[in-house]
Amino acid sequence: MNENEKSPIMRVVKKLAKTKLSSLAIHKLEQVATKVGVEEQELFQLYVEAKNRSMIDSFASIPYNERIVLLPQCLRGKDCPAEIGKYGYECQQCGRCSIAKIMQMTKDLGYKGTFILPGGSLAQKIMLEIKPKASLGVACAKELILGSYLCEKVGVIGQGVELLKDGCINTIVDLKVLKDSLKVNVF
Repeated sequence: MNENEKSPIMRVVKKLAKTKLSSLAIHKLEQVATKVGVEEQELFQLYVEAKNRSMIDSFASIPYNERIVLLPQCLRGKDCPAEIGKYGYECQQCGRCSIAKIMQMTKDLGYKGTFILPGGSLAQKIMLEIKPKASLGVACAKELILGSYLCEKVGVIGQGVELLKDGCINTIVDLKVLKDSLKVNVF
């Protein structure tokens, strides 16, 4: 157990990550944790976990046809033939990465759309023009946090699935975790 895990603040962060928190509480917690030296990556992961937990019931209540999925371009294969369109990369179903499989999952469930973003700035345009009620983002923890702020800003209920391997190239997402997140519902 490292020093941060023994600290009272880290125990509080971990305990709070397992409860439903308001955005303001999460923000304040982030400020305190940063001041006392909690590991940044762990804090980001705990934030995403807490944010997901706080919004899961709302997300689950939204029908699939009112949800979108935002995927990072870094999930694309090395020699991806996709070209940029109005809302990001347009998958060619070449099979060089997991994106075609993900897109088929979302299509089978009846999602409103699945978008492959070349960068986070396109997310706001998609949300404002497509007008989903909920969004499931796949990204590194830091990008998921930025995405959660965007969701709040535009009034979209957000959930996030963190990449297993990040680094902006050849990234990996756990397809089982993603599938479970896509399928969550109350109806």
